[in-house]
Amino acid sequence: MYRILQIMFLLLMITEAKAEDFFYQEARAKLITGKVIDENKLPLIGVSVKIKGGTGGAITNAEGDFTLSVKSEKDSIQFSYIGYKTQTISAGVTGFVTIQMTPRSKENLDEVAIVGYGTQKKVSVTGAISTISVSEMQKVSTPSLSNAIAGKLPGIITRQATGEPGYDAAAIYIRGLSTFGQNAPLVLIDGVERDMNQINAQEIESFTILKDASATAVYGVRGANGVILLTTKRGSVGKPAVTFRSEAAALHAMRLPEYINAGQYASLMNEARINSGNSPTWSDEEIRKFKDGSDPYLYPNSNWTDAVLKKDTWQTIQNLSVTGGSDVIKYYTNVGFTLQDGIYKQDNNNPYNTNANIKRYNFRSNVDINLSKSLYMQLGIGGIIHKGNYPGWSAPDIFNALKVISPIAYPVTNPDGTPGGAATYLGWNPWARATQSGYTTQDRLNLQGTFAMKWDLSSFTTKGLSLRALFAYDRYTQTDNPRRKAFLVKRYLGKDPISGKDLYSTPFQEEQPLGYGVGGYSNRAIYTEAQINYERSFGKHSVTSMLLLNERDYVDLSAGTSVANLPYRRRGLSGRTTYNYDNRYLVEFNFGYNGSENFPDGKKYGFFPAASAGWVVSNEKFWKVNFVSNLKIRASRGLVGNDNISQRFLFLSTIRTNGQSYLFGADQQLFNGMEEEAIGNPNVTWERATKNNIGIDLGLFKDRITLQIDAFNEDRKDILLRRGTVPDFAGFFPWSIPYGNLGRIKNKGIDGLLEIKNTTSKGLFYSLRTNFTWARNTIVENDEPSRKYAYLSGKGLPLLQPLGFVADGFFSSLDEIETSPRQTFSRPRVGDVKYKDIDGDGLIDANDRIPIGYARLPQMTFGFGGTVAYKGFDASVYFTGAAQTSLMLSGTSMWPFFDGAGVNNVLTEYYDNRWTPENRNNALYPAIDEGNNPNNFVNSTLYMRNGDYLRLRNAEIGYSLPKRFNNKIGVSNMRLFINAVNLYTWDHIKIIDPESNDGTGGYPLQRSFNAGLQIDFK
Repeated sequence: MYRILQIMFLLLMITEAKAEDFFYQEARAKLITGKVIDENKLPLIGVSVKIKGGTGGAITNAEGDFTLSVKSEKDSIQFSYIGYKTQTISAGVTGFVTIQMTPRSKENLDEVAIVGYGTQKKVSVTGAISTISVSEMQKVSTPSLSNAIAGKLPGIITRQATGEPGYDAAAIYIRGLSTFGQNAPLVLIDGVERDMNQINAQEIESFTILKDASATAVYGVRGANGVILLTTKRGSVGKPAVTFRSEAAALHAMRLPEYINAGQYASLMNEARINSGNSPTWSDEEIRKFKDGSDPYLYPNSNWTDAVLKKDTWQTIQNLSVTGGSDVIKYYTNVGFTLQDGIYKQDNNNPYNTNANIKRYNFRSNVDINLSKSLYMQLGIGGIIHKGNYPGWSAPDIFNALKVISPIAYPVTNPDGTPGGAATYLGWNPWARATQSGYTTQDRLNLQGTFAMKWDLSSFTTKGLSLRALFAYDRYTQTDNPRRKAFLVKRYLGKDPISGKDLYSTPFQEEQPLGYGVGGYSNRAIYTEAQINYERSFGKHSVTSMLLLNERDYVDLSAGTSVANLPYRRRGLSGRTTYNYDNRYLVEFNFGYNGSENFPDGKKYGFFPAASAGWVVSNEKFWKVNFVSNLKIRASRGLVGNDNISQRFLFLSTIRTNGQSYLFGADQQLFNGMEEEAIGNPNVTWERATKNNIGIDLGLFKDRITLQIDAFNEDRKDILLRRGTVPDFAGFFPWSIPYGNLGRIKNKGIDGLLEIKNTTSKGLFYSLRTNFTWARNTIVENDEPSRKYAYLSGKGLPLLQPLGFVADGFFSSLDEIETSPRQTFSRPRVGDVKYKDIDGDGLIDANDRIPIGYARLPQMTFGFGGTVAYKGFDASVYFTGAAQTSLMLSGTSMWPFFDGAGVNNVLTEYYDNRWTPENRNNALYPAIDEGNNPNNFVNSTLYMRNGDYLRLRNAEIGYSLPKRFNNKIGVSNMRLFINAVNLYTWDHIKIIDPESNDGTGGYPLQRSFNAGLQIDFK
């Protein structure tokens, strides 16, 4: 805090000094005139001419001429135009100036791309990679970075199932699913494996995903699921530049659950009783009391959603960064603060907070030091302090209570203010779970340290040869302090007819004071790497090589057993060689030779090679298509692995000494026996994925239009799974059946990106961007036993393909029941679901289940949007969506009275669309029953919903203040902006979010309306 105050004081001094100098600078301002021409010496129209670091400026006219007012000869003038290299000249020039712009196709020769363990010139990249700008990510105001990239990168598939603070990160997959086990990509921040959801977008310099084997082979056994590379910002030569970004958002809970009221619920109970041939439970008078609220404690109408949840909350994200340096030392520092509040209502009588919220403090400092002309040192330190607060019960526990406790079960609170309750489902009062059960705090501390050195050996040995070494130490500690308590549970019985006092049952549960618990988790990771690089050009020939040795040592410091406390170790050798002839013909070879302690001796290491090639057709001499500025064809093939195969040390057999019990001796005493706990597999190994990719990069009209398309397929073999073909009579306990590398899955698809950018002669900038990803996997081998019918087998189906019965309407009469195939779940009634007899045997049983719908993870995701900017104003909008995905809308509250009449809450969706004699033709759900109806409560097409959606993901409007005004207040640039996230969703589900998990919903996603400003001080 003291340092921040010092910086603020310094900024005030700078502001005052600049204000004093403003009129003096105005007096000595001068005009610079000139012309801008292209490579053919023809005038360029619409070139942006401005003072570097400012927002004001000029635009060249139809003759390419410009006039610009310059306040100081120390300023720099910047010329930029789509399709051309940005150029800069000193404002101290005299006379009429002529600027000849260089086409971007030549500039691209020097642009670099982030690749595995290094960088490459973009023109020479032959692998499948995708990037996104930091400014694009910042348009989505979120504490979790994974939510900022949804639908914005080809090859990325995401799904955010919850909006709970601290747990709202989206699941990320690169090109879909390819294994039964762990499908998450490897995430590296500054080359070290770390959590991307714990850093701020403000800290990021670049965000890259590596998709094919050519790009990920250097990661060997970690590369099969793809790799995400993030680099954090570093300093640059210049005086201290301070950037302050502040934003605050109002959050609105989307699609809170809607349940029926007490009058509807009581009527539904009567309807269920009548359908079962019994007399009604409630009289008309009692139902009237439930409806009109005349006796709210004996005939309650508890709106649990309204009692527990609020619709609106808030969040704020603050960042302050300082960067600068000299030729010797460069530095970048950022401090950030994030706060997100939850949607639980609170009891003001509590002296503590029971709402969910997080407070996160981020710190990052990157320092680069030139120790000599050839020796460089880097030091990076990051710290993340995360403080979370939650109710005594977890979010799933609270939302399950909302689904279970009916509106007539009991009032939210009794007349004396104590929680309403009953002897059944003791302690399930949703309001009391959220407000009267204490609270839990979570403290997480993540320290990240990175030290690297680079030694350029060009002047000692061979030109282009360098050495690099890196050491990283990360420490993570989480401490949980649950302060839970039991709340008083008693039932209100009415008033004493004589005294008029309130009567209560004997307490079913006594109130307890706040308890105290402690739990936690901690780990540490040490990562080291040593690297030798070579980069050299010989005329038209360019060669690069890289050889790297690395090792990671990870220890679970809070492990409960000595085996779990053993270090997780990986060691590997990686290499890459590229050859580029005249920027036309490109060849690349990558490999990873990696080992893991998780495999037996002699089989710990594996070799994972990949090769790729590219042809830049547009650089050929015969290429005469002028409007095609870039055309590159790429292809790759390689082998990568995945060693994250669930259990550890599967090559070892273990014995359980306290196994099954047996009776021995004449008196038949019971003794514990010994048994095989796990049968080792001496041949266990990692998964192997053979990946193929072919792609095309196209640039039109000097790269105003760019297109990238990749088609891919993957054959993942040796997937670890427990044997499914071992028969019961073999004598193995189910838990001791050995694992084997038997699984096989194929995955194929296509992803692409189209972008259009241009600046008109009037200075209007616009861009349009769209991307899509389609990936479909198929199970080839899962070691399942033979099935009676082919359609019952998982082979040939996608991973996590749902199975269910095909609903064929509802039974409308007893005659229809008698003449239909016999349904074996239970004796059906009129209004029950009727199913198709798939195998034609006259019975509806497990053999009639078939694949229905799609897997929960979408096979296709896409996004599209655009930006326009003119004279300081900018506006952008972006849509995202998913297709070929299904959601099973089933379970508690959609299967009413599953646990008995009067127990479960009922969604309005069911109530409004259930089968009744008056609603035979438009019914979507079966008639109500008194309890669990095994015939109706099974997964079927009746509850399957199309999960496709289109979402207006984010929109933003910003304004950058003119340079004249910025100078007056002593800043380099100031931008005001408002943006919104999750504005509107078009989908087929309506009652819960289309990204939710199967079921009937949980903690909802949030719609945010965010306002902020960014100030650059120089």
